[in-house]
Amino acid sequence: MGMKGTEAALYFLAFLWFWTSANGILSPKGVNFEVQALMGIKYSLEDPHGVLENWDSDSVDPCSWTMVTCSPESLVIGLGTPSQNLSGTLSASIGNLTNLQIVLLQNNNIKGPVPPELGRLPNLHTLDLSNNMFTGEIPSSIGHLRHLQYLRLNNNSLSGPIPMSLANMTQLAFLDLSYNNLSGPVPRFPAKTFNIVGNPLICPTGSEAGCYGMTLMPMSMNLNSSDSTELNSV
Repeated sequence: MGMKGTEAALYFLAFLWFWTSANGILSPKGVNFEVQALMGIKYSLEDPHGVLENWDSDSVDPCSWTMVTCSPESLVIGLGTPSQNLSGTLSASIGNLTNLQIVLLQNNNIKGPVPPELGRLPNLHTLDLSNNMFTGEIPSSIGHLRHLQYLRLNNNSLSGPIPMSLANMTQLAFLDLSYNNLSGPVPRFPAKTFNIVGNPLICPTGSEAGCYGMTLMPMSMNLNSSDSTELNSV
């Protein structure tokens, strides 16, 4: 190879190194780690309506996939599949989508535990897992989400104590844990609007005083199934 050929090869390698470093998306094997994480989510779910059909493990760009929203930098910042009759479980691989800001999985039939790995999403500000079939305890790692403003886990089958770590979420404005099987003690919530009605061990029928905030917001924040396409405007 001549001098010019060697220089061209070096320039190409330098460009490739700079591009992968700047984007921070490719693994050492050249696979988009966000694609890997999303495929882990897909494989753990049962999708009777095929809404995740165009999620392809051979793709290098998930930004064109349905129910996925990306930033101008082509990072996955939104995942929204509400009211799609999804079942199965929620994969721990969701914790690898570290740029996520919004997760909307409400009104499905997803079961199993709420993944503790959700606590690894430092930019998350909206999390809605309501009206599913989640079981087990609320992971204390949820309290690590310092930017979380909106949290709905209501209408599941969650049990055990409410994590005291939720009291540390100073940005939390809305919290709904109603209609589960949670137990006390109840932390002092920073959220101005909260609802824990329907948990018999802490809010028995007839003794609901103090089980909800003074000012209730619309529970759906206008992010129901009919609005799932609006996630693309995030």
